[in-house]
Amino acid sequence: MIQHPLFVIIASLITVAVGLYLGSSYIEIFATVMGIINLWLLAKEKVLNFLFGIITVTTFLYIYFTQSLYAMVLLSVFQLAFNVYGWYYWLRDRGNQDVRPTVQMTPKQIGITIVVILIGWMAWSYYEVNYTEVPHPYLDSLNLVISLVAQYLLSKKFLENWHLWILTNIILIITYLITGLYVMIIYSVIGFILCIQGLIEWKKSLQMLKR
Repeated sequence: MIQHPLFVIIASLITVAVGLYLGSSYIEIFATVMGIINLWLLAKEKVLNFLFGIITVTTFLYIYFTQSLYAMVLLSVFQLAFNVYGWYYWLRDRGNQDVRPTVQMTPKQIGITIVVILIGWMAWSYYEVNYTEVPHPYLDSLNLVISLVAQYLLSKKFLENWHLWILTNIILIITYLITGLYVMIIYSVIGFILCIQGLIEWKKSLQMLKR
């Protein structure tokens, strides 16, 4: 069901209906629908996901700025750059395939990634606690660092990007609950489901390449 385009249509309609019921802004609803389409295409390994990703990130950037989520604003700027790079990278050295093949990280790469996340989280948390008035600096910083690393791994087509996106959606649900962006909670729940599906689909693709 999740793989079928009908899932995207139903998820988008639910998002619009709930958003209008809760009185969410049209731009918030639009960003959420674009994000759902982006994630669905990403799970299907369609390069078109980057177009919707660019639209989604640009819209979220504006929303985050108006909510004073400055770490998220910075994240969106980097995500925009990674979407452009990912679009290029996925089409490079792809052979006869639609996109370049999925790859898996080595234990060393995983270890380095964990260290980078921890150092990045501590550094950005220190900055937000001491130099900004962000209401939830540790949560905001954690989401920024994990999302940024996940976006990089996605652009390089590492399978492990999905593990970080799953964690990111959990953090986002908490963030949106606190900030009152209720319609975007729906996006994160749907995103959580799509990320699990993406992990399953990319694993299947990787296993087929290993045969």
